[in-house]
Amino acid sequence: MEIIIKLNEIFPGIAFLGARASGEIVREKMEKAFDNGNTVVIDFDGIEDITQGFGDEIVGIFTRAYGKEFVKKNIKVINYSEEIKVVLNWVVNYSSKYYKEHQKEAINE
Repeated sequence: MEIIIKLNEIFPGIAFLGARASGEIVREKMEKAFDNGNTVVIDFDGIEDITQGFGDEIVGIFTRAYGKEFVKKNIKVINYSEEIKVVLNWVVNYSSKYYKEHQKEAINE
C-alpha cells in the first residue's frame, strides 16, 4: 500500500523546507510506513525548494542504511520542482557512495 505524505499539510504556508528537524518529522512518518510494509509517496505540492539537510533526512538516511535500490523501490516523489529534484538526486548519489563503501568494509571484516 502507498502512504502519501503531503508536505503542505504538515508544513502549511511554508514554501522552503530548510530545517533538518522538519525532515526528521517526515522521516519518522516514513519509517512507520515502511515498518508496516508500505511504500511512501512524498507530495511536494506547494514546496518550492529544500535544503540538503532536509533531503538527507527523507532520502539520504535510507540510502545509507539500505541502498539506492531500496529508495527507488519504496519512495516516490510527486509535484516537485527542478530545484528539489537536483537536491534529492545529489543526496541519493552522495549517500549511495557511503553505502557502497560501508558494504565493502563489512565484507572485508
